[in-house]
Amino acid sequence: MAEEENNAPETPRKKSKAKLLIILGIVLILAVAGGFFAYNTLMAPSKKSDITPQEEINPVGEMVTFGEFVVNLADPTGKRYLKCKISVEVADIETKERVQKLEPKLRDIVIMLLTSLAFEEVMTPEGKLRIRDELLERFNQAVRPDRIKNLYFSEFVVQ
Repeated sequence: MAEEENNAPETPRKKSKAKLLIILGIVLILAVAGGFFAYNTLMAPSKKSDITPQEEINPVGEMVTFGEFVVNLADPTGKRYLKCKISVEVADIETKERVQKLEPKLRDIVIMLLTSLAFEEVMTPEGKLRIRDELLERFNQAVRPDRIKNLYFSEFVVQ
């Protein structure tokens, strides 16, 4: 009889499916947490910015506004003119004071550039951007070693 009990085919034990699901769940949670940590520490872009501490405190610089400019455009009939107001942004008060001292020179730069332009050049958005870029470049040459951060048109009328 003892031999008969040993010869009986062994029935495999049913393993608990719940235990398997719990282990798989823990592994999945650990994999997601590890991936999140690795992404944040290794692959995420740096949160450092190129802004200096002074710019963080005062993101908008000092503004210098010039008076109105009314100039004739380079038109054969002489009947076209441009009226504009320009403001410039500088980094600090010292640069602002220097720009204010150089205002006659900077006004001359504006007048000389604007009077050389034709009506067609100032009417398009691209033309206005080109004027802004050219004035900014010329202003920065005039105020060296200081620097003008940006130039704004607060008024721009062509007739």
